[in-house]
Amino acid sequence: MQTPFTHETSLRRWRDLLVGSLLGLAVALPGWAEGTLDKAKASGKLSIGYLADARPYSYTDAAGKPAGYAITLCTKVGEAVKAELKQPGLALDFVALPPNERFKAVADGKVDLLCGAIATLERRAQLDFSIPILLNGAGAAVRADAPVRLLQALVENPPAATGPTWRGSADQAPERRVLAVISGTTLERTLTDRLKQKRIVAEVVTVNDTAAGLQMLVERRADVFFSDRALLLDAVARSPSRGQLAVLDRLFKRELVSLAMRRDDGDFRLLVDRALSRLYRSGDMVPIYVSHFGVPDRSTLDFFQLVALPD
Repeated sequence: MQTPFTHETSLRRWRDLLVGSLLGLAVALPGWAEGTLDKAKASGKLSIGYLADARPYSYTDAAGKPAGYAITLCTKVGEAVKAELKQPGLALDFVALPPNERFKAVADGKVDLLCGAIATLERRAQLDFSIPILLNGAGAAVRADAPVRLLQALVENPPAATGPTWRGSADQAPERRVLAVISGTTLERTLTDRLKQKRIVAEVVTVNDTAAGLQMLVERRADVFFSDRALLLDAVARSPSRGQLAVLDRLFKRELVSLAMRRDDGDFRLLVDRALSRLYRSGDMVPIYVSHFGVPDRSTLDFFQLVALPD
C-alpha cells in the first residue's frame, strides 16, 4: 500500500535532501577548508612553496635542498607551527614552484605558505600576506660597455622616480632601446606603465628568469635588464660573463616582500606574524640577514623593529 503524502513526509524529504547536499559539499571542499593548522596536524606536514631560482631569497642548492633568506624565515615559521601543535615531528615539505603557478598553488591549497611574495591589491583578492620580511629594491643590469648616453639616462634621474626616463637632444631622434624584465612580476607592469606615461621610445621584452635576462644582455639582444637589485648582484657575481656585466647603484622602485598564505585563515596568519615579530626582536635576525645580504645598515635594522608587532 502506498504511503499517503503528508506535510510531515514533505518536511522529512526536504531535510534528507538538505543533509545530503551538505554532506556532498563537505566531500567536494578541499581538505584545507578546516584551516591550515588543522590540516597540518591531520596530515603531519606543513607544505611550503618557494621559487627555485631566486637567489639569495630562495633557491635549490647543489645538494638539491631549498636554501636562501626566505627559506630560513619559512623554516622558523615551521618551527613555530610545530610548537603550537605540540608536534616536534611535523614535516616541513618544501615544494619548488614555477613563477607563474606560485599564487594559484597557495589559493588551491597545494602549499600552505609561500616563501616570498610582493603584496598587491590584485593578489590580496586571492591571498593573505604576513608582515614584511624585507624591503627590497628594483635595480638594473647593463653591459660593461654600455653607451654613455644610456648610462646617463639611467643614473641621472632623481632618486624618487619609479622608472627610467630617456632624454634626447632637440635635434636628435631618440634611439630605441630594448628593456628586459621577468614576466609576471610587479616590475613588469610598473615599467610598462612608466614608459607609456613618459612616451619613452623603448621595447619591453619579458624573460622567464634572471639567467635568461642576463644572457640577453651578453648577446646584445637587450640593453637593460630590470630586476630585484640583490638578485642581480648575486647572479652577476656568479655569472661566467660577470666581466661583461654591471649592476647600477640606483634603486628604481622599492617594494615590500612578505610571506603569502590562503585568505581568511586568521589563526595561521597570526601564528606567522607572531613568529616573525619575535624573530625580528631577537638577536637571531642579524646573523640571518648577514649570511644572505651582508652587514645591514642602520635603516635596515630600524625597518625590522618597525614592522615587528608587539605581543
